[in-house]
Amino acid sequence: MRPPAPRPGWEVTMRAMTALARLGAGLTAVSVACAALSGCSSDVGTGGLAVSKTDLEKDITQRLQKAGEKPQTVSCAENLRGEVGKTTRCEVLLSGSDSFDLVVTATKIDGENISYSMVPAASKDQLDKLVAKTVSQSSGVAVESADCDGGLDGKQGAEAHCDVTAAGETTRHTVTVTKVEGLMMYFHVQPAA
Repeated sequence: MRPPAPRPGWEVTMRAMTALARLGAGLTAVSVACAALSGCSSDVGTGGLAVSKTDLEKDITQRLQKAGEKPQTVSCAENLRGEVGKTTRCEVLLSGSDSFDLVVTATKIDGENISYSMVPAASKDQLDKLVAKTVSQSSGVAVESADCDGGLDGKQGAEAHCDVTAAGETTRHTVTVTKVEGLMMYFHVQPAA
């Protein structure tokens, strides 16, 4: 039995929020309602100009707490090197398995200060889980698995393709980012043409 396709125009909101369990049939909220995470700076430490991963983790945690969210953990992959355009990824775990990534990019170097911006993203594993929940809720059919070809960065027009298995049949779906506002990423999940 082939799972019904999500309704045309069905838009998903990715926000990183503790309430993934409260996903609606028409709209999935994965939310971070927080102040813009840009223009941050940090003093240089030893070993070259960089924002340490510990400082990034503390900054993200504090900003989320100010916005009313309490992350269980924030884990950055590495220090952010003090060179414009350099990036690192940080995973934010809000509760249970509700997590999302932030791509942190150095935007300006001013003496010993590094300014950086952050945009939302979903790793492959995070996107697999989100697509499975999204298709299951929009179709009313239990999804056995979703296997996406990669993650999804918070850039308008970005796409990922996912094989979704339900009732023993696998169908291909396309996930397309329709817009990004701050740390909110909106995207469509629909059967591939």
